[in-house]
Amino acid sequence: MTCQDGAIAETLTPFGRSSVARTYAAVMALIGMQVILLRAMKDGAGLEGTIAVALPWMALLGALGMVVGYLAQQTIDESVRIQIEAELVTSSAEGEAPEPTLTEG
Repeated sequence: MTCQDGAIAETLTPFGRSSVARTYAAVMALIGMQVILLRAMKDGAGLEGTIAVALPWMALLGALGMVVGYLAQQTIDESVRIQIEAELVTSSAEGEAPEPTLTEG
C-alpha cells in the first residue's frame, strides 16, 4: 500500500477522522444514563425524578469521557509521530527514500 493515492494521508487530517474524545464522551454519557434508568426501573421510581437524576450524571460522565478521549487521542498521535520520525531518521541515515509502512496493532 502506498501513500501516493492519498488514502493514508487523508485519514490523518483533523476533519477526516472521528474524534476519539467525542466518541468516549458519547459512550460514557449513554452508559451513565442507561445505568440510572435501569436502576430506576428496578426500584420502580417515577420518570420525572429519574430523568432529573440521570441528566446531570449524563453530563458529568460525558465531560469525563471527553477528557479521557482527548488524552487517549493525544497519546496515540504522539506515539504515531515518534514512530514516523524514527522511521524517517533510520531511512535518511541509510541514504534511501523511506518506504511507507502500515502497522496494525
